[in-house]
Formats: sequence, structure tokens, C-alpha cells
Amino acid sequence: MFDDQSYLRVLTSISAALTTLLGSVGIFVSLTVQRRVERLQDILEEFLDLSYHSDTNITGKMYKLIEKYQMHYLFPDTPGKLIVQYINFSILVVVILWAAILAAGSYSPVNIITFLYLIPIILGLSIMIFYRHLLKNAIYPFGNNLMSPLIPPPVFLRSVSYLSRYVNVSVKSILRQARLRLLIKNVGAEMAEVILKEEISFDDYFYYLLLSAEKETLFVAYGELEIDFGKESITGKPIPAAKNVSIPLGSIPTNRLIADSFEARLFIFPRGEKHPLEYVFTLQKHGEIITMSGDPEISVSYMNTYQIENNRLHIVGENAEIPYLRELSQHFVINKARFSCCEPFNASGMIECKEDIYID
Repeated sequence: MFDDQSYLRVLTSISAALTTLLGSVGIFVSLTVQRRVERLQDILEEFLDLSYHSDTNITGKMYKLIEKYQMHYLFPDTPGKLIVQYINFSILVVVILWAAILAAGSYSPVNIITFLYLIPIILGLSIMIFYRHLLKNAIYPFGNNLMSPLIPPPVFLRSVSYLSRYVNVSVKSILRQARLRLLIKNVGAEMAEVILKEEISFDDYFYYLLLSAEKETLFVAYGELEIDFGKESITGKPIPAAKNVSIPLGSIPTNRLIADSFEARLFIFPRGEKHPLEYVFTLQKHGEIITMSGDPEISVSYMNTYQIENNRLHIVGENAEIPYLRELSQHFVINKARFSCCEPFNASGMIECKEDIYID
């Protein structure tokens, strides 16, 4: 038979040892996270530096950097699960030992004083659970706000709004690397599809598109562009970016495309900015396909101002006339949907585009 006091001392020492080991695991995870943060920040700085080289085509380098960032960002599942399981088991054993020590040392009926004695134990358990939460978020940074300010998730590297608002990167320089192109192709005898192409995927912005011929508006489209490439089959993590992305914006009757040349104006409204970015495309008909003729003109539309509040886009000032923008802006809701119309150019004529974004 064990001596009661000796046995209680053994249980106390075991509990203290387990708690110390739990702290050691925390130090190990902290060092691992620190090294990973340093490496990821270096890659992020290199990615942001490349975004300013807008005169050359460096989309391939940017895409490789995003993939490299994704590789370093991920923590291997097996070690991560083992660490979390060890933390869970350690906390469980410590709680059982604390309960055993209290049960063995109690000698009076349960009363209010007993609950006062339990307060330090409850506080200690709460701190350990919070400690577990911090370690788990450090191991699995996806879907939590603990690590995002230090190392944004890889999918954020394609978000124009995030890069502009939180990292202070020029929207114009970023979208130059996307190499936006416009294409109109027949999808049947009577309808043609308007497609926005990106050489490297950038999203998270609201757009407004006008297609005209001989100063007559033929097609209007607007909506929020947010791309979801699904998850990787091996890691189960979101795919951060893709190349040669095609984004259907809507359909237009082919009998409205009788001209030989067209002009398209694309306005981009990211969060965190106040002036939209304007693209001017010159399009030429080549059989059943209408493609760009030369590079688009890109400028910041300083004559127009906007703000985004409560997932709605509000036009604050419109000093440069943009057809139908003021009327349609009352229905600009940021809800990941894309709409288009070919007359009447009002909310009742808008048709939601349900075509999926795809990769060529």
C-alpha cells in the first residue's frame, strides 16, 4: 500500500512534468513557425517586387513564386496531427491527475469553499485550452486570423483587393501582369459569348464592362470576380492560382455583332481603392471570333470615385460619363455573381451568367 502523501507528491510531479513538456512542444512549434514566417515573408517580398515590373511579361515567374509560397506555407499533415494529438492527450492526462489529487486530498463534504478551491484549477485548464488553440492555429494557419497578418494564405496572393488594401501594391501594376484580354466567340447560330481572359489569375474585384460599336452600346456586364479553383487532391488545401483562365461574362446575340470593329471599356473596382481602373480594348472581327487588336489602354479613372460599404458598391462621383453606370449602380451588390444584358440596359434586363470559370 502506498503512502498517501508520497503518492500525491508523485502525481503532482507527473502533472508538472507533463505541463513542462507541453510548454516544450510550444517552443518547438514557435521556432518552426518563426523559420517558416521568415521564409514566406522573403518569398512574399520577391513576389511584390516582381509586380512592379509591368513592362515585361513575368507572369511565369509570379506563378512559380505563388506555388513556392504554397509549398512552404503548408505544414505536413502527419507531423501536424501527431503534435495536436500529443497536446490533446497531455491536457487530458493533466486534468485527470489534477482531479485525482483533489479527490485524494479532499476530506470534507462539498460546499461553497470547495468551489473556491476549484477556481485556480478552472483558470489553469482554460489557459491550457487557449494555449492548445494558439498552437493549433500556428500549425494549421488556413481559416484563422492568427497568422494571416504575418503570412497571408496563398490564395490571398491573387486577390487584387487584399494586395492593394493591406500590402499597398498598385492595382494597375498587378493587373498588368494578369494580361487581361477580351474575346467574343460564337457558341451557336444565334448567340456569342463574351469572355475575359487572364494569363495569371487575379480576382476579388468588382467589374463593369461596356461593349459598343460606332458609339452604340451593344452589351453591358457587371459583377464580382472571385475565383475558386477547388482543393488539391493530395494536401486538401485550396489551389492558390492558375494560368490561362477564361471568365465568361455573358452572352450577346450574333445579330448585334454585324460591325467589323468594336470598342470595349472595362472598369475594375477593387476594395480599398477609390478610383476605378479603366481598360479600353479595340476588337476586330475574324470570322466567327472577335479578338483584340493590339494591347489595351490602361489608366486610372480619376474622374470617377466610388466606395464599397456593406457589400455594396456606391458611385460617389461621376465626372466622366460612363453609360448606364449611375442607373445600374443601384443594383451593384458584391455577392460573387456575374450579370449581363443586351437591352434594355436596366436591372430588369439583367441575366445572371452561370457559366463556370475554366482554364484553357
